[in-house]
Amino acid sequence: MARNTGSYGGVYGFPESADCAQRLAEALDVPCHIAELHRFPDGESLVRLPQAAERPVGRAVVYRSLDQPNDKLIELTLVASVLRRHGATELCLVAPYMAYMRQDAIFRPGEPVSQAVVGDWLGRLFDRFVCVEPHLHRTHTLDEVFVGRPSICLTGAGPIADRLRADGVSPDTVVVGPDEEAAPLVEAVAGPLGLAAVVGRKERRGDRDVTVALPADAPLAGRPVAIVDDVISSGETIFSCARAARAAGAASVRVFGVHALFDESVAARFVAEGLGTPLSCDGVPHASNGLPLGRLIADALLRD
Repeated sequence: MARNTGSYGGVYGFPESADCAQRLAEALDVPCHIAELHRFPDGESLVRLPQAAERPVGRAVVYRSLDQPNDKLIELTLVASVLRRHGATELCLVAPYMAYMRQDAIFRPGEPVSQAVVGDWLGRLFDRFVCVEPHLHRTHTLDEVFVGRPSICLTGAGPIADRLRADGVSPDTVVVGPDEEAAPLVEAVAGPLGLAAVVGRKERRGDRDVTVALPADAPLAGRPVAIVDDVISSGETIFSCARAARAAGAASVRVFGVHALFDESVAARFVAEGLGTPLSCDGVPHASNGLPLGRLIADALLRD
């Protein structure tokens, strides 16, 4: 029997994340359509959705993570225009990684509040939003970003906890987060598994100049550690946190990230640091993906 999909007519995705869009469509039991993209020599994008012209679109899900966001934002705008022209009554943007969330205030004269600009831009195109671990700082909810548009903020803790459980995690494992911003994720991973949780303090002096200090009384000696964080990009935060955990006597260290934004050189450093390859959720396509989000996102859409 087909699931009750709340009358969503299909999932529309993009080539770089076609597999994830297809898995979401399968979880929703609806068709999946992948946009055709063409890049002109001057850098302009052309998008084509031939399926949208076949019948009225109705309610639709558009799936795209907004890592490397600039071209993607333009292409999302073009896709939304096609779907509206062909009868979309409601567009839900599923963007597991949401861009431009960190600049939520004016830090120096002459800067924009990028979060507000992009929130207003996307809010004019889409009727509702689903994101996973958006990198919010002083803004507390996505409703403050997409004003007047319903939004769902999901945590990547479930897939991480599921993987630890499937791997037979030792009951003396300590889940560690590098800073206070990671605390909700740490608690959401550790709590259901009955594991201890520790949160550090991060001092950032630059994009690649980071020091993480763990509490002096952190009970890590002789115990396995699982470091979790929402975004892994330069890797410096994780490297410093892992060194601090080892200095406190951790027996072993594993790393889990929700969004993997790091390149091959950083991946090589993880290996060189004795951390192996981190496991990440598949919202941002990456070689480290091993934690699927499709079921989590589908369940949220079905409840909506």
